[in-house]
Amino acid sequence: MKKYLISLEKDVKRRELFFAQPDTSDFEIFGAINTMALEETELQNRFNFEKFKQRYHRPVTKGEIGCTLSHLAVYQLIAEDQTINAGDYCLVCEDDALFATNFQQNLTALLKQNLQADIILVGQSKIPTFNDVELKINYPSTFTFWQKRIENTGYTYSYPYKNYFAGTVAYLIKKSAVLRFLAELETHKPYWLADDFILFGQDFNLDILVIRPLMVIENPNLGSNLEDLRGSLKNNLFKKLLKLPLKKALAIKLSLIHI
Repeated sequence: MKKYLISLEKDVKRRELFFAQPDTSDFEIFGAINTMALEETELQNRFNFEKFKQRYHRPVTKGEIGCTLSHLAVYQLIAEDQTINAGDYCLVCEDDALFATNFQQNLTALLKQNLQADIILVGQSKIPTFNDVELKINYPSTFTFWQKRIENTGYTYSYPYKNYFAGTVAYLIKKSAVLRFLAELETHKPYWLADDFILFGQDFNLDILVIRPLMVIENPNLGSNLEDLRGSLKNNLFKKLLKLPLKKALAIKLSLIHI
């Protein structure tokens, strides 16, 4: 399986930390597109500012454009690689990815499940730990006994209660799904956030699964604002718990649709 690491050229320390982890030597580095020094007029030639604002109700940032363009550029590499078949998965990671213990072993077990999903979210951004309570409260999937277990691991795969903005720290994507993204670019410029899995599910008709617990999170040594995240969780815990039964019901409904 092909693996890609998206990293800005200047971020040497991030790459050192990434490649210090086991089973990372087979990642191909893609130099992320640095949009910070580019003029807005140049960026407008490559990205639809107005349509972004229509969808998200705010202006886009240069960093968000760079993230989207970088992931699309990796998709182009995948599309052009004749050794990758349409049904093959590729792993795309960002350079702050922190892998759980035995990541490669568990990833191999996951790939043996003969899954049909277009995208599998093996990681998530802005989550403090691999099995954090935030996952269960704010991003629940169906009940545990309905989640599909990955043989010989402690992991499961399932549908979330709805697709959401999960970040792009680590995910599996099929070449066929990559081609779906590139088909969009044949008629218009990109206008989406790189992690708008809501759009990818609804408008691109892509099938998206999540893994629990997470196999990948953002490395906390690289500036993730974990304290703010924990504070937000504490302050909103009661409200989120009230919504949990409804979210579980939605996840069950989505799972039944795909049976």
